Amino acid sequence: MHRTQIYFDEPLFSAIKQQASRLNVSVSAYIRETLKKEISRQQVKPEPIDFNEFAGMWEGRDISQESLREKAWK
Repeated sequence: MHRTQIYFDEPLFSAIKQQASRLNVSVSAYIRETLKKEISRQQVKPEPIDFNEFAGMWEGRDISQESLREKAWK
C-alpha cells in the first residue's frame, strides 16, 4: 500500500469524519472506498448508441460526394 498526505479544509474533513464514523470505519478506509467507487463508476463503459432511430434519415436525398462538393462551393 502507498502512503500519502492530503490536505482537506475543515468543513470537508469534518464531513469525512462523520461519514466514516457513521459507517464505523476509519477515515483512511472511508476515503479509499469512496475513491474506489468513484473510479470504478467512471470506468463503466457507456451503453452503445442505438442507431435505429437514425435509419432512413438520408433516404431520398442526394448525398453523393459530387453533390456535396457542388453545394459546398456555391
